[in-house]
Amino acid sequence: MTNYYDVDDILAEEELVPAVFQKTANGVGIFDCCDDTNKVGAGTEVEMPFWLACDLYVKQAVKIKVPSCFDTKERPRDRHRDEPIRKRDRTKDEIGADAAHVDLRGRCPYFYEFGCKIA
Repeated sequence: MTNYYDVDDILAEEELVPAVFQKTANGVGIFDCCDDTNKVGAGTEVEMPFWLACDLYVKQAVKIKVPSCFDTKERPRDRHRDEPIRKRDRTKDEIGADAAHVDLRGRCPYFYEFGCKIA
């Protein structure tokens, strides 16, 4: 929950998150600039502020995806094994390798606050 008087808390909730609409929504055409109508269809992926995505998630209107500052990348296939390509957390790997040299502020100005909120 947002602390009303905490500027850092407010700014952390302004981070954009990718969200996929689960239902067609009327009156929110501003999120989909490719469409001339004032609605967004089900299955459309858009970026919106975290505070709005949370409210829409509670109403089961959107599904929130992992934001780019916590992004994942695909692991290359092992030549000697037929393992499926699995995803792993790039940020976690970088912190595990050398946490002192990872620029988290460059990924997101409020990396820790935002991470706690999205978890």
